Amino acid sequence: MKILAIGAHLDDIETACGGLIGDAVEKSHLVKMVIMSDSSYTKYDGTIERTREEAYREGIAAAHILGVKDIEILDFPTKDVPYDSSSIEALDERVSKFKPDLILTHWPHDTHQSHKRTALATISACRYFNNILSYEPLMPSGRSYQGFREQLYFSVSKKGLKKKMEALRAHKSQYKKYGEKIWIGVVMARGIYRGYEIGVSYAECFEVMRWQLIL
Repeated sequence: MKILAIGAHLDDIETACGGLIGDAVEKSHLVKMVIMSDSSYTKYDGTIERTREEAYREGIAAAHILGVKDIEILDFPTKDVPYDSSSIEALDERVSKFKPDLILTHWPHDTHQSHKRTALATISACRYFNNILSYEPLMPSGRSYQGFREQLYFSVSKKGLKKKMEALRAHKSQYKKYGEKIWIGVVMARGIYRGYEIGVSYAECFEVMRWQLIL
């Protein structure tokens, strides 16, 4: 299977579906990651919280921990990934060349503007592809006016979980910002809860945008 994971920023994919990605690579599925922005971040008051160099270094290291060698980082603005022909065509070009069997992207009701627009651009760009899943958002961007619908679950293996946690720890600028115990702890706790819902140790869940059932 060929899996295309799309994220607005370096760390989005690992946080939401790093376990699935790690397990997919372990089972010899082909995985490509496309990141829409360089993921550098400067606050409204001018405080630099993550430089471009930090984001690249951490993001590429995290992808390699998951086993992904094919990671492409685009150059849309971190805070303002657009939903227009520029982002749609950038994704259209990549999906047309890669021809994925499964596409993973943000939830369209995410409250982070770049996450939301990345999801919408994915839907438009992938109009000829049938299997698209939205991965679960994380607080604070998951606090939307509409609730995420946990429709499809993936049981993450112990090895996949270990890869996911190691990949998250590669994003030092992020867990320094939120606090390692809080940021990584919340991701772990959520996965344990999702696993409890389906009777396994750890799971990730998704909302279905489009799914082709083949008998």
